[in-house]
Amino acid sequence: MVSDSRCFRVQPTPSIGRRYPKPPDHASHVNSLSIKIKTMRIPTNIQRRLARLRKRSLREREAPQVMRSSVPFRYDACLRIGGLGDIQEQVLGLTGVLATKSHRKGDPVGLQGRSRQEDLWLLASPLGEQASHDEHLEWRWCQIRSNVEQFRILIERAKWSDVCLGCLSESAYPVLAIEPKSLEIVRELRIGLSFNFTVL
Repeated sequence: MVSDSRCFRVQPTPSIGRRYPKPPDHASHVNSLSIKIKTMRIPTNIQRRLARLRKRSLREREAPQVMRSSVPFRYDACLRIGGLGDIQEQVLGLTGVLATKSHRKGDPVGLQGRSRQEDLWLLASPLGEQASHDEHLEWRWCQIRSNVEQFRILIERAKWSDVCLGCLSESAYPVLAIEPKSLEIVRELRIGLSFNFTVL
């Protein structure tokens, strides 16, 4: 018996009306990336920095209403000589200039049991915060002008020395303006100049 085997050819179904997904264009790809970036976690140190900037901005906006005085900038200046050791006890005898403050290595600092790591000799200005930096520097130069050589010898034996300019301000933007003649103490003693700025 011969089997009647028939071959059937399957015709492909026409793809009329079939819709294939389009590849994403450039704009949608960029939007997708921006969404992913927005959902990324910001590192803790960046968050803290942003928080500090926001607080500072808020403080600056409130400053005109909260704090206002006739003296927006208050200045001071100080001659500092550090690390003189036992020679520090001889500064008054060698120069005739009495220190405003002096500290010895090992002196206690604060209430946490810490101690000073080096000696420090300071000559501050008594003119007050309303005087300008120029006035503070000129007063200090008058105090040591007649003993410049002795101070040079002391500074050569010290570990470091400088003239520190201070500014206490209600503004976040300090103003530093000094006449060339006021820097004579820095030139004659051949020391550095530092700046300490504090916002109220």
